[in-house]
Parts: sequence; C-alpha cells; structure tokens
Amino acid sequence: MLSVQEALDLDFAAASSSCGARDMGMDIITCGFTPWGPDSCPSLDQVMASRTAAAEPPPREEEAEVADEEEERRQRRKESNRLSARRSRERKQQRLEELRGTAARLRAEKQALEERLRALTRHGLAVCRQNARLRAEADALARRLREARRLLALRRFIAGHALPTPMMMPPPLQQHQQAAGVAPGAPLGLTSLMT
Repeated sequence: MLSVQEALDLDFAAASSSCGARDMGMDIITCGFTPWGPDSCPSLDQVMASRTAAAEPPPREEEAEVADEEEERRQRRKESNRLSARRSRERKQQRLEELRGTAARLRAEKQALEERLRALTRHGLAVCRQNARLRAEADALARRLREARRLLALRRFIAGHALPTPMMMPPPLQQHQQAAGVAPGAPLGLTSLMT
C-alpha cells in the first residue's frame, strides 16, 4: 500500500494513458475528484495546516480565555479564603467567649471556696478553744470528784467508829471544816463535804 505522499507523487499522466481514460476524453486530475487544477495542487502539509488553522481559535482569544479562567479561579480562591478566615475568626471568638465564661465561673467558685475555708478555719479554732475549755473543766470536775470521794470515804470511816474529838481528827479534815465554817465537833454533812 502506498503512503499519501507517494500517491501524490505518482505520474497521473502515465496512469491515465495506460488505463484509456484519455480515449474517453477525461483527464484523471480534472475528472471531478479534486477541486484543484494540476498546477495548483496543495501538498499534504498545506492541507493539514489549513484544517488545524480553521479548527483552532486565534492565539489571542485562547490566551484571553485562559487569563479569564485563571482570574475567575483566583477570585473564587480569594472568596473561599475570606469565608474560611471569617469562619476561623468566628470559631476563635466563640472559643474565647467560652474560655472567658469558664474563667469567670472558676473565679467565683474559687472565691466561694476561699470563703468557705475561712469559715471552716474560724469554726475549727472555736471548736479547739471550746475543746480546751471543756478539758480544763473536766479536769477540775475530776479533781473535785476525787476529793469528794475521799471525803465521803472518810465520813463513812468516821461514822463507823466513835466520833473522835477535834484533837483526834485528821489534819486535812480539820482544815476542811474550818474552811467550810463548821465547828470542829459538829457532824459532817454532805454539803459540807462538797464545798
């Protein structure tokens, strides 16, 4: 099979004389197959160039379209970036407000806890003072109870025996009676023992 260029390079005159087309009064080149005459026949490169030139727009229009598309993309990117930045600022502002609210709430809780701690400290000190007072009071009462028991035991001992004369009375009992205002020979009562 011949290539297109080889087919164009063929000698059409020789081919037409060998096939008898001249006898019929027709020339292969001018028999209606091509619109060109034998002298103005374009080459294959010229035919292909004319087809591509007709299909492609002029370079200026193409560049303008590309520039317009790029500008449109750039504008869309700018708008998208602006929206994204606005959303980011809104999120940050919302987070800042949340953090401020949390900080205010925590400050109020801290202040309430500090006041409660101060009240508990005051109460603890009052309880410690009261506890010390009650211990001192309990110690004093325990001493008085021991003294009363000792005096009661002494009274029982004296009641079980003959009433001694004041000279025979033990010295602490004499001192106690004298402090209570009881005569040395008077009977000892419970009230005199408890004072």
